[in-house]
Amino acid sequence: MLHGTTSGKALRIAALIACTGLMSGPAFAKAKPQQEAARQACIGAFGDHDHFDWVPRMGLENALSACQFAIGWFPDDPDVQFYNAVARDQFAERGGDQQDNLYATAAYRRLAEQGLPIAQYALSTMFDEDSGVSTEDALDYMKRARDGEFGVSISCEALRTFGYSDLDGNGPNYDVAAAESAAHDNYVCAGYLANMVWNGYASASDLPLPLGEYARYAAVHGDPAAMTLLGLFYAFGTGSTEIGAQLQGQYTARQDAERAGYWLLLAYWGTKSAWSQNNYDNFWGGDALDTVATVEALQTALKALGRYDGAVDGVYGADLYQAVQAFGAADVDALFQMVRAKEKYASSLGPREEVHIGDGAMPE
Repeated sequence: MLHGTTSGKALRIAALIACTGLMSGPAFAKAKPQQEAARQACIGAFGDHDHFDWVPRMGLENALSACQFAIGWFPDDPDVQFYNAVARDQFAERGGDQQDNLYATAAYRRLAEQGLPIAQYALSTMFDEDSGVSTEDALDYMKRARDGEFGVSISCEALRTFGYSDLDGNGPNYDVAAAESAAHDNYVCAGYLANMVWNGYASASDLPLPLGEYARYAAVHGDPAAMTLLGLFYAFGTGSTEIGAQLQGQYTARQDAERAGYWLLLAYWGTKSAWSQNNYDNFWGGDALDTVATVEALQTALKALGRYDGAVDGVYGADLYQAVQAFGAADVDALFQMVRAKEKYASSLGPREEVHIGDGAMPE
């Protein structure tokens, strides 16, 4: 289920462990901290029990690399097996192939049979991947997930799945009230809710708070789609009729090209790990970068960062393309920490927790 080849170029641990694979004795003992770093990076890539998210805050390349190392050193560790399968599952949508789906499904099934609860849920999500999991197989686990058996954020993801898939024969149905309630004190759930409104599966008029509040709460905790929304809010400003129809009148943000550009830069990087390649290309190659306001925002932000010396003219040329492409996992956390500190959202949603993204999310 939708939940690039791995270069591993951003991994801090890669340089430390690249030459330890064949070591033994004292040299092997010295490698143990790096092995444990890879293990912790892999099993922590997709969040904790109540903040599980298919989108790794460190980026999919980092997660894949960490799990590749970890599974080599800890092949019998069920947590490493599971999160390595999650990384392969996600890679299937973004440069991988059906073999990645089949690998993930087999691992989920094996671990589910061994009684690992989260693997039972993950197996149910594979019903639409032609990997041997039927809708009927998925329904029981998905209902249990929706009812909270596997954790808060997973219940929100199950609500989303019922919102756009007819699993039970009653048609797609998104329980907005349940999703909104769960969004309080859970930033992953807030991100799911904001994204469902953006994509037309829920109406902002059904929410007790403006859409922008949920988007901010999720964005400052590293949700890539919410960061995209926030960038659009600042690029167009309150009252704009040029922003997408779903978003008109649903947020409060003064027009601020620099702030918009910062969030869009972070989103451009983060959505590589969050969206299918087709959706990513359609949005960034079409909707976003064909629009003067968003292009000017990127130009303004990159110029302020000293990464672009071209004109701020709203034209997405080769120089801007190169500057955007060059902004990667090693750059994002410092910018993220700067801009997230400036965002305020309704205090009723939950506290601001410490979160890092990109290389900053990797263990030291």
